Amino acid sequence: MYEITNSVPMPDEKVRHSYPYEELQVGESFHVPGGNMNVLCNYNRIRGKRLGRKFVCRREGDGIRVWRID
Repeated sequence: MYEITNSVPMPDEKVRHSYPYEELQVGESFHVPGGNMNVLCNYNRIRGKRLGRKFVCRREGDGIRVWRID
């Protein structure tokens, strides 16, 4: 059975990032300090599909850099 409680606070909303995919021209990039490679690769795929563009990401220093390649 499940225990019903009313004293547990609801967690804050999930943080959504607003990366500048729409603004990038071919060859331009942006840096995400401390970014997660898997998350950014998924963003690249999703945003690229929606925008009809291609993006690639690589580790750089303490974070990840995303380039528009097409």
